[in-house]
Amino acid sequence: MHEVRLSEPFFQQSVDRFRREHPERQARFTEFHLLPQLEKSFDSIRPAGFIFHSSRCGSTLLANAGRSIPGSIVISEANAIDQLVARFLTDSEPREVKRAIYSALLKAVVSAFGQRITGQERHLIVKFSCCSTSELERITRIWPDVPWIFVYRDPIETIVSNLKTMPGWLLDEDRRILSAVIGEPVSAIGEMDPTELCARTIGSFYATARQLANRDCMLLNYEQLSLETLLNVLEFFGIAPTAEEEDEIAVAAQFYSKETTTRVFESDALNKRSQANDRVCEMAARWSYPQYAELEKTRLELEESC
Repeated sequence: MHEVRLSEPFFQQSVDRFRREHPERQARFTEFHLLPQLEKSFDSIRPAGFIFHSSRCGSTLLANAGRSIPGSIVISEANAIDQLVARFLTDSEPREVKRAIYSALLKAVVSAFGQRITGQERHLIVKFSCCSTSELERITRIWPDVPWIFVYRDPIETIVSNLKTMPGWLLDEDRRILSAVIGEPVSAIGEMDPTELCARTIGSFYATARQLANRDCMLLNYEQLSLETLLNVLEFFGIAPTAEEEDEIAVAAQFYSKETTTRVFESDALNKRSQANDRVCEMAARWSYPQYAELEKTRLELEESC
């Protein structure tokens, strides 16, 4: 796929398109142990920035803004990355040995995704899946100098969105990841309904981001999203768009970020709130809103200190 432009909102969408366009191409498999060896020969770009998020909160819009800049590689929720991060959560023995191996593999995989193919590549942006937020400390330890952003949204709006269209992480029958994220045994996870699971999970994401927030990160609430915000994010990642590129970002921001169609975006915040039943409100109040309030407080403190 070295000649493929990753133009879709998600990495897997680009893979699926390529498969449709080139049915004659066969999948090739690289053993993980080869990656650290190959990394030495890659002409790769160091990551310009990482995007973490709490799910259904506008993070794809940020990735699309980066994708609008020529010379940028944007890797959005690629399985090879996110499943490696998940191993930090699910593999426990021998803990430190395996984590050291997974860290080396993760570094090599990101390096592989950041390879220069045409010679015009200048920026690499990686958007992780929401569950990867739980390993934010470990990821930033691997790349201590890479700026990162955490995007989040009001808990009720997030929960309603996830219950309406259930994401893979909430449906996954292997409950070890959610068990590690919210700190409850797998047996307890099986007794929770999706509403409680979602509320507790995003509450955990809020708490992790707040705990690790510092001057090298940006906390971004969904309500802040605007063209100016998108440009500020790119600047935070060290990317300076031209006037023409800013216009392209402005046009792209008018449409739904997760779709490859041109359906004009309309805010659904009030609609999502109106769909919240008593159970959603109860679980959000118990497991998400306290952490959300603390995160908001931290965001305002960081903004005031800048």
